[in-house]
Parts: sequence; C-alpha cells; structure tokens
Amino acid sequence: MGVMDTVYLICMAFGLVYTLMTLLWGGAVSDWLEQVHLPVLQPVLLVSGITAFGAAGLLLSRLTSFSAWTVLGLAAAGGAALAVLAYFVWVEPMAKAENSTGYSMQQLVGQIGEVWTSIPSGGLGEVLIAMVAGTTHHMAASVDGEPIREGTRVVVVEVRDHVLHVTPFPHYEEKESML
Repeated sequence: MGVMDTVYLICMAFGLVYTLMTLLWGGAVSDWLEQVHLPVLQPVLLVSGITAFGAAGLLLSRLTSFSAWTVLGLAAAGGAALAVLAYFVWVEPMAKAENSTGYSMQQLVGQIGEVWTSIPSGGLGEVLIAMVAGTTHHMAASVDGEPIREGTRVVVVEVRDHVLHVTPFPHYEEKESML
C-alpha cells in the first residue's frame, strides 16, 4: 500500500467516522463546524467531498493503471463534483424548504380561537388558537369588558402587554342558530 493509498483511505475513513458521529450525536459536531457562515463550506459538503475524494482515489489507484498524478486529479475532481452535486441536490432545496414555527404575538391579530378558560367581566381567561405547528394557549381579555364563556369562538382584535383582546366571533354564532 503506497502513501497515496493511505491518504485516500484516511480521507474515506474520516468521512465514514464523521457520518457515524453525526448520526449518534445528533449534529453537535455539525453545529460546531457551522460557525463559518459560508454556504460552500458547510460541513456536509466538505465531508462528502473528502469522502468521495478518498473513495475515488482508492478505487482508481487499485483498479486502473493510471499514474498517481492522474488518479489524484480524477479523485479531486470527483470529490469536488460530488460536493457541488450535494449542494444543488440536497443542501439548497432543504434550505428553501425550511419553515419556521415561530410567530410574533402581533401576528395573532385576526386569528380565530376558542375560549379555553372563561373570560370574566374585566378579567383574564385563556384562549386556544390553532397555529401551523400545533395549538397555542394565551391569556385573553374581552375587548368590551363583557364575560365570554368557555367554548365560545372568538377573534383576536388586538394584542396589548402580551394579552390577547378578543371578541366573540359573530359568524360562528349565526351558523349555530341556523342549525
């Protein structure tokens, strides 16, 4: 086994060990390496390129009669090609597909919810609002100061001091009365 075969084997082994570590420890290593904010230098791209370089170099040196320099060039080209392919096929589409489950309290204005805990006259209750990633509970007060009973559908009119100010949702009551 020559020096270059050892280099190729180490590169391939590094990629496989890194993959195993990422699988077992949930990306802690990736988080550490992602401190560099250049999209081309993402850990998944670097490691896939290094692994492909090692694997291609090892295969080409063992299975072909190319010179060591030719194998080195082809292995480097193969590693770079795989890293570029991984970026356009995997990393970029995944970045575009990410959705945030975070929201601002101000985004709740206009949302329809249900009173979970009755809202007393001039007091606070609790409202349940369906969101993209599930449901949220928020403190709520009646806009007009009137009590709102549990189970009533409401609409958020405004948000002040982290409290939703709600009013009964009229269309819901009309539908109930028609039944």
